[in-house]
Amino acid sequence: MTSKAVRRKYNLLARVYDIIYWGYVRKTNVMACQALALSGHEHLLNIGCGTGDLEKRLIQKHPGLRLTGIDLSQDMLERAREKLGGNPRIQFTEGDFLTVPLPENSFDAVLSISNLHYFRNPEAVFAKTRRLLKPGGTFILIDWNRKSLKGQLYHAYMSAFDPAFAKVYTMEEATRLLDKNGFQIEKTTRFRVGLLWAMMQIVAKKA
Repeated sequence: MTSKAVRRKYNLLARVYDIIYWGYVRKTNVMACQALALSGHEHLLNIGCGTGDLEKRLIQKHPGLRLTGIDLSQDMLERAREKLGGNPRIQFTEGDFLTVPLPENSFDAVLSISNLHYFRNPEAVFAKTRRLLKPGGTFILIDWNRKSLKGQLYHAYMSAFDPAFAKVYTMEEATRLLDKNGFQIEKTTRFRVGLLWAMMQIVAKKA
């Protein structure tokens, strides 16, 4: 992940992010929640948690959850803390996922929503995710899908104009990387957000 560029980008966006992207965030977080089979007492990790919309959605429905959110942007995390009002069952940590120390075999599910296209080394991210998950734990990956005209346009535009960007993947590329790093693919879904965004969702288990 190009940490400095991503941090700079989202520090600038933090104050307006929820206004500009509310529809996108709502749809992707709804898809993530639908993929989670929760009893209500699990421990979940959200990579790139942003302003905490997913955490708010989850804790309102399941107040017994334990939630950990990691993000590079201090300003995005400030918004998240404002939303959640210091809930003791939610921990927000600033830093790069690959370097933040986290207990292995301790999370029931890990989520990565709309940040795969920033990962310079996705295999390292997937390998660490697998170590953090409990046996049989769930990894939910949601991101743009390059196997569409819109996805190809995203890739070309972001490559040219966004220094934080790494790559938009196809569903096939992402599932191969997950399989290579010890995940069993449970379900794949293609969906859209409005007229602009061609998306993919992958639900995988720690093999």
